[in-house]
Amino acid sequence: MLKTTGAAAAATVFAGACSGDSGGTSPSGPATTLTIGQTYGPNSLDPAKTNGALQMYVWPAYEPLVYWAPDGSLQPRLATSWKYVGTGNTRFEMTLRPGVKFSDGSPLNAEVVKANIEYAKQAGGEIVPLLAPIASVEAVDELTVGLSLSEPFPLLPTLFTQSRGSGRPISGEALRRPEKLATESFGAGPYMLDPAATVANDHYAYVPNPHYWDTASVRYEKVVVKILPNPNTALAALKTGQVDVMPGSPTTIEAAKAAGLDVRHAPVSFSGLAFADRTGDLVPALGDVRVRQAINHALDREKITKGLFGEYGAPAQQIVAPGMDGYNDTTFYNYDVARARQLMAEAGYADGFDLPVLTSANTNLMGQAIADELRQIGVRVRISNQAEAANYLKEMATGKFAAYVIGYGMNQVVLMGPNLFLPKSVQFNPRKSSDRQIEAWYQQALAVDDAARGELTKKIVARLAEQAWFAPVTYTSASVYSRSTVSDVQITAQRPSLYPLEWKPATA
Repeated sequence: MLKTTGAAAAATVFAGACSGDSGGTSPSGPATTLTIGQTYGPNSLDPAKTNGALQMYVWPAYEPLVYWAPDGSLQPRLATSWKYVGTGNTRFEMTLRPGVKFSDGSPLNAEVVKANIEYAKQAGGEIVPLLAPIASVEAVDELTVGLSLSEPFPLLPTLFTQSRGSGRPISGEALRRPEKLATESFGAGPYMLDPAATVANDHYAYVPNPHYWDTASVRYEKVVVKILPNPNTALAALKTGQVDVMPGSPTTIEAAKAAGLDVRHAPVSFSGLAFADRTGDLVPALGDVRVRQAINHALDREKITKGLFGEYGAPAQQIVAPGMDGYNDTTFYNYDVARARQLMAEAGYADGFDLPVLTSANTNLMGQAIADELRQIGVRVRISNQAEAANYLKEMATGKFAAYVIGYGMNQVVLMGPNLFLPKSVQFNPRKSSDRQIEAWYQQALAVDDAARGELTKKIVARLAEQAWFAPVTYTSASVYSRSTVSDVQITAQRPSLYPLEWKPATA
């Protein structure tokens, strides 16, 4: 699932870049450097624009307003408290921690948070659709931020955690010079980027922020995020101590276990095919729901899942997993090639058709597996592999591909909607597909209590499956490997993402 490069060359470059002190200890004992391996380089260091897994490059420097803990709870960080005011989920207030400064020495206050939210709303990142209900932001007083919403939104605190671009404030001084945000850091986190020790698209070095409010949480003299696109080379670097922690890969997980590394994993996403052209403007066949349903019936999900993920995946037919918000205890698509062929013939495509599909380094193997399955019903998949994440996301957003292979993190359906399936999506619904029933249920879900919302989100998920907007194949688990020198590396079903500011030297 990952792009490969020359292993020997990558290992040589990596060793030179890390100067031999990665994860090492000083003569007095404490670790001096934490080095984190990553598959991709960042599309930007701007926290309002950084996409998905590339957040590792902004986390060291940008403290969140709200901390999303491994048990799924939301806890104070730069915001000490928050609440909805009145009824209807349309007025929200946050109280900020006093005395906080950014790495440039400027203060955190309500005016700065107001400016950050307004900046994130127009910055073009993944968070933009979720921020759309925020009609206005005001500084109620020095440390109180008030938000007025144009429509109910019951999950607003989640938008201000470390996993969201609106939750990691940038200094007010830097917001006046936004062109610098792509290559420098201006956060209130425990570290700040060291440009002199950074080589773009190779490694990014962070040193302690002298203004950080919680100095006891600064556990390393340096944090390095190193780009290692080859999973085998990355694993070799981890084994030899050049890397301390890195995301895992299905292709190396058994080798990591055999090497005695700490291996953790949790279900995080669904992976499969997304139909961008649901009206058939690019590929007429996809405009017929029977064709999309036929493709769903033609996929042997058990075989693909076992072949690509082994025990770390489970067959998927819905955009959420069992036990999650919106899940339906229903089988929507049996593996039934005869039924798939019948549907293709009924739609007038008994001889099949060509289907251009966009993939990335992380999704290309899934794309190849899907292509193998669809040959048996005459669907000829033409893969375009934009290996780099930034290129893949850019190409997807153009809307010129009829379908793409998706790996999308599962969440509450209300949060998934604006990025994944509503017309307002700027990324994962590039051709702005719409469905009046889905949109009506979604709007209702925003204003009701949790029980009623659960029933509505089940209907949304079921209709997405029945209309075959997606062809989910696998619920995938994210894994992380770490050396025994690092403790508190956690990934859980309640919070299926890493957060390096929790990690500390095992001897500390």
